[in-house]
Amino acid sequence: CAVGRPFVDLTMQDPEGKEVKLSDYAGKGKVLMIDFWASWCGPCCKEVPHLQALEKELQNENVVFLSISTDTDKEAWKKKMVELGMHGNQLHDRDNTLCNALNVKGIPFFLIYDKEGKLHTYKAMRPSSGDVLKAFLEALE
Repeated sequence: CAVGRPFVDLTMQDPEGKEVKLSDYAGKGKVLMIDFWASWCGPCCKEVPHLQALEKELQNENVVFLSISTDTDKEAWKKKMVELGMHGNQLHDRDNTLCNALNVKGIPFFLIYDKEGKLHTYKAMRPSSGDVLKAFLEALE
């Protein structure tokens, strides 16, 4: 997946089943960090508390976080979100269309798009990298 490439504007569903376009988040003058994860993925679930803490600590309206589940079982996804106390922007890539379009082969996987909606970082640092990632996101903003 080429750095500098515009985001792929696909439609996914939020937890309530509402159709949401990726363009609702990307290319609006904000940095976008995407987390691909699944309820059955242990390493993914271990990153969630770090991601949620980063989002809270950063408190920057110019940086948007988006978690996208690759679960095939929508109920398992929703149940795990509740178990992990996940908040914020949550979408479901039910048939891995976005993963396939972006050549995401394994999870957890993180991408960062710049304010123009172009891919800035493919295979971004995990939220568990802490202050290093926080400083990186603040520098992009």
